[in-house]
Amino acid sequence: MLELDLILNKFFEHRMMNLSQDNKKLFLELLDLDDKDIWRILYSGFDTKYDSLTSLIHQDNYKEFESEK
Repeated sequence: MLELDLILNKFFEHRMMNLSQDNKKLFLELLDLDDKDIWRILYSGFDTKYDSLTSLIHQDNYKEFESEK
């Protein structure tokens, strides 16, 4: 899914090096999931074990959206 590629590639480029070891492991685990499952985790609003990671991804995307205005 192109949208996920754009979101997750940007996150990887800007944040991966500064993530905690736990979040790095979660990110790699997240990437092993199917696209539809990743999308659901990122945008469902349900609590998951990926919440700490998804909040960082959302922060980055919100900043990008705001800078485009």
